[in-house]
Amino acid sequence: MRRIRRLLALALATLVVCWLYAGNLGDRWFDGDSNTQLALADAVAARAMERGGDAGIGTGSARFDGEWDLGTCQMTVLGLSQVIRQHPGTRDRYLPAIDACLDWLITPSARAFGTRAWGADALEAKSGTHAYAGYIAVALGSRRLLGDDPRFDDLHDELSMAMVRGLEGHVRRFQTYPQETYPVDQSTAIAAVELHMRATGVDHSVVLEDYLGRYRAASVDPASGMLFQSLSPQTGQPTDAARASGTAFAAYFLKDADPDLSRDLYRSLRHANYGGLGGIYEYAAGQGGLGDVDSGPVLLGVSVSATGFGMAGARIHGDRDGYRRMYRTAHVFGVPVGGRFRTGGGIGNAIMLAMLTAE
Repeated sequence: MRRIRRLLALALATLVVCWLYAGNLGDRWFDGDSNTQLALADAVAARAMERGGDAGIGTGSARFDGEWDLGTCQMTVLGLSQVIRQHPGTRDRYLPAIDACLDWLITPSARAFGTRAWGADALEAKSGTHAYAGYIAVALGSRRLLGDDPRFDDLHDELSMAMVRGLEGHVRRFQTYPQETYPVDQSTAIAAVELHMRATGVDHSVVLEDYLGRYRAASVDPASGMLFQSLSPQTGQPTDAARASGTAFAAYFLKDADPDLSRDLYRSLRHANYGGLGGIYEYAAGQGGLGDVDSGPVLLGVSVSATGFGMAGARIHGDRDGYRRMYRTAHVFGVPVGGRFRTGGGIGNAIMLAMLTAE
């Protein structure tokens, strides 16, 4: 019994030390400590140079696998671009990985999942109907803001104007795939248009302001303040509940185009706190559901995806306590070793870099 008590005491002491250390590390992330950020940035950049858009996770679905591969490179570009802007001396260190990801993103294979759904490549159609292309346009715009490489500029202009055409139409008709309307994906198109305006000086403000008003009215649940996960392309009515995973993700992308909406979306999230370990509940109070490809696993109502994405909103809007609690959870379950999270795979580490360093 004495041996058991000693082991229990040792385990408790270890947990306390880990809890304190993770909280301290969370503060360093929140404050933009360069050594803390660069350790993960180095790991993400190295993987991008070696494996491009390989998410490192196979779902068994060609569409989901394609989305995750594209998301891995897009988040790599966004995360490394943010690090460069916060630490300009790292520019030469991370630009090769950013450009390697962009080189892959503009290949047909990177968009094969979307081309199969639409019967046309988004970069060739440029019709303003392929909302998923907003993810690519955001990556191109983020790179353009860094300057000194015009080779992506023409494509960035063309794809951004396609997103402008999408924003000129009905919210319900701006579809990710045929007959599938997801407000969270539209948030990337909004971000892409805002980035294009900043990078080029072309004025899209009228289109943005008009769409953002219609977007808030159509996509935000008046009861919870969260974003509906999907809308009917025929009626515009919600076809899925208001969900935290999409809400937290959109709060990140809308931070520059509509800071007020980004703040409101972040504030709508319901925070869980289990002894200093934080998380975000996937559903509004009184509602519930199982985990899916959007939310990730849901444990005690808390969503893995919403918690990871929620750290971006916490940093953007100055919620140090919420950020620290969510980081503790990510640290405990992500198992950071050698600068990267061992359980995250390629996409997990790329997302974590982008969310943890959100400006």
